[in-house]
Amino acid sequence: MLMHPSAPSELSVAVSTNNAIARCRKAWDPVYNAAIAKGKHRLTAARQAAPLYRDAMPPLDGAQNILDFIACTAHGVLIGSIDLKEASRLLYAAQVALASMRNQPAPRNPIPPEKNFSLSENAL
Repeated sequence: MLMHPSAPSELSVAVSTNNAIARCRKAWDPVYNAAIAKGKHRLTAARQAAPLYRDAMPPLDGAQNILDFIACTAHGVLIGSIDLKEASRLLYAAQVALASMRNQPAPRNPIPPEKNFSLSENAL
């Protein structure tokens, strides 16, 4: 079930504060606005634009991307691009990605290379 999407102008402040959300909205807005211009209902327009929004979401690799993914998911629910059932799955994927980052072993300190002595230095 999709939530009632907000008009794009109502969300301009939220979009401008997060680059990932701005990228998702940049993909979503033209399709959504074109559907609205053709007289489509806001929910129909949101469904048509939804795949573009999701395709623009950041990959789940790295802490900042995971946080941005969560922000995009929440924003997508607010504008009607992501339904609650899908949001639950997406947020679970983000949770698993974040947990896997915490469970990675700490990086080892590299072992400094041993000094290579030439035969002439060893003979001294």
